[in-house]
Formats: sequence, C-alpha cells, structure tokens
Amino acid sequence: MTNRWREGPPDGPTMAETQLSELQNMRVLLEEARGLSRNLAYHRRARLEDRIGEALEDVDRQISELRATRS
Repeated sequence: MTNRWREGPPDGPTMAETQLSELQNMRVLLEEARGLSRNLAYHRRARLEDRIGEALEDVDRQISELRATRS
C-alpha cells in the first residue's frame, strides 16, 4: 500500500497542496465574513473585524510557511 500523501501530483495532491488549498479557501471565507460584518452594529462589528483580522493574519502566516516548505 502506498502513502498517497507522499506521492506527487500524478496520483493526486500532496498533503501540503491540500493544506494550502484549504487555507486559501478559508481566507476567502474570512474575507466574505469581513464584508458581511459591515451590516452589524458598530461595537459588534469592531470586535468581529478584530477577530477576523487576527484569523486572516494567522491564515496568511500558515500559507507563507507552507509555500516556504515547498520550495
């Protein structure tokens, strides 16, 4: 039995590629949440935007780390 996570693209995505794709999808959803938060009351919006900003920074950091390990 082969480990599909260690194989290259011919047999499917690698674990790093899958993680990168998931992080990029998460980033899109967080950006959408940021846009939707503009409809909230100011005090709730400010707290939510702070949290979303922190999550986006974390996702961006993880994406950068994954890309660096792929090189």
